[in-house]
Amino acid sequence: MEIKWNKDHEMGIEEFDHDHKQLFAIAGRLLDKVQDPKGIADFKVRLFVLREGVRYLRGYFDEHAIREEVYMRRIGYADYGIHKQLHDEFMATTLQGYEKMVEQEMCSREEVLDFVGKGIGWLVEHVSTADLAIVGKGTLGKPRLTKINAQVVEQEFNAIFASTLNMDVRTRLINPNYAGAPFGPSISQELTYRRGDQKVTVLAGLENSFLAAAAEAVYGSQLQGMEALIMSTMEIFSANFWRTVGSRFVEGDAEMVFVENHFLTQAQLQERYAKHIPKLSLLFDSSKGKFFVATETDIAAQAESFDLSVGA
Repeated sequence: MEIKWNKDHEMGIEEFDHDHKQLFAIAGRLLDKVQDPKGIADFKVRLFVLREGVRYLRGYFDEHAIREEVYMRRIGYADYGIHKQLHDEFMATTLQGYEKMVEQEMCSREEVLDFVGKGIGWLVEHVSTADLAIVGKGTLGKPRLTKINAQVVEQEFNAIFASTLNMDVRTRLINPNYAGAPFGPSISQELTYRRGDQKVTVLAGLENSFLAAAAEAVYGSQLQGMEALIMSTMEIFSANFWRTVGSRFVEGDAEMVFVENHFLTQAQLQERYAKHIPKLSLLFDSSKGKFFVATETDIAAQAESFDLSVGA
């Protein structure tokens, strides 16, 4: 397993590209440590990985974020507030709990894998979307979509998966009224955000084959025994990914803040749908497997004006 810097991640600003390469290198060193089964079984090694990871992030990442924020203010970047909120959210929600573990000198194997996985998942998604948008590149560097139909949605998902994971997924909308029926072995999430005074809930899920392809896109093919790391990576990646998707379709400057995530079993998902089918619930097929996304708010409020009939 390894995490590689991708030239597609380059902003074209030397100091920020250098910073990002360093962050990828730091993530790679932490990954090396947790891959050693004997090493991570040793409490001292686990605590070292956690302590060093937190120290690097509180130091190097914090300094990088400040420089990036100064640059955005200097050029009058329109989405400065949203971007700064992403930095602050990562430092507050992702790091604080692990800092307490370091202080208490207590951490399990799963907690260390969770820390490394979440850090990598956040970094890959953030650099490939929010950071590139500063210089008008990538998915978020484009104007928001105004015409919405099935073909536009399919093209948008293809573009986002290509820019974040370098994956060719060839998305097809196969059910614009998905009602929670099983579509194969899969993993589902309930993601909660806050947008101003509004609570935003997103249900999303991936077929296992899609999850495996996404994990391989981040880490390569040597994934045995690293399930906890992969799940943590995809948990935080998904939280930011679906927020990115929403920002392409929904107008407004309110910052959507990630609150929490819960994984759902197939039974729990079907129970949710049995009680209430969200206003917008879409099932897709792709070259990597099926996936779905559903929500009640924001984009769903515009759903009546969409032409999401299959083949439209």
